[in-house]
Amino acid sequence: MEKFFGSANVPKPFRNAAVALGNFDGVHLGHVHIISKTIELAKKMGGPSVVYTFNPHPVRVLAPESCPPLIQTIEQRMALLEDMKIDFCVVENFTHDFAQQTAEQFFERILMARLGASAVVVGYDFTFGRHRGGTIELLETLGKKHSVEIVAVGAQFVGDLLLSSTEIRHFVATGRVEEAGKMLGRSFAVEGRVVAGKGLGGYLGAHTANIESKNELLPGNGVYLSATNTLKGGRKRWPSITSIGHNPTFPGEPLSIETHLIGFEGDLRGETISIEFLEKMRDQIAFPSVEKLHEQIVKDVEHARRWHEKNHTL
Repeated sequence: MEKFFGSANVPKPFRNAAVALGNFDGVHLGHVHIISKTIELAKKMGGPSVVYTFNPHPVRVLAPESCPPLIQTIEQRMALLEDMKIDFCVVENFTHDFAQQTAEQFFERILMARLGASAVVVGYDFTFGRHRGGTIELLETLGKKHSVEIVAVGAQFVGDLLLSSTEIRHFVATGRVEEAGKMLGRSFAVEGRVVAGKGLGGYLGAHTANIESKNELLPGNGVYLSATNTLKGGRKRWPSITSIGHNPTFPGEPLSIETHLIGFEGDLRGETISIEFLEKMRDQIAFPSVEKLHEQIVKDVEHARRWHEKNHTL
């Protein structure tokens, strides 16, 4: 997948392009449906598949106080799009000036003049242009005028729940990572660089990698069954157990994300790792003594080991 940061940096309009428009935060199953349809149309027309997205999120620019924490970093989003075999990704720098374009101007200046769109695929609730004045109906009208095929993908559901980034954020923030994973089509993951901790993990009998998260959205405080992806010595996915929170046994501690990689020996400091949250084990609680905390950690690690063996993640 070739990336362009800014549509002005696309050297010339694509030919017969099928373009997926959206923020695609999370690249959840609803987004996957839109992107898969885009790839299908591109093959049909003999042109490239293009994802056109924004960074930062438009709400962060236009109403920052209302912007929710994003599910992914831009790097995570790009990696998932690349895995889907998209030909090109155009990441537009969203600014106040950019937001002043009318829907008609956006269609003609960006979709037509810069991207060469022959088909455009959007979600059922997509809006565009100044003051979100561009509706699906207007998009279809502009498509007819310029001979561009418009496909609006209907709402998608997981069971009886509407598939949405908002629902996923709620599930993650409340520790319901399994439900979030069902909507994402994969486990929710947090990336970060391993930094030096206070050494409490080793002292308590379970060495941990402490990370500085790049992600805005984090699971609710608790202890989670997880899988941790490392690059050191070749990419590998380790069964793990991860604690996130303020460690209430030691009052005044800052928020920390600590993962214990089962079977791993070595030093990961300085490496960027990715932690997949599979299932919540328990809440973080204050223990009456360090000894009681140690006893619980031993039980947690053993429980995690048995769980990973049963689920074949070892």
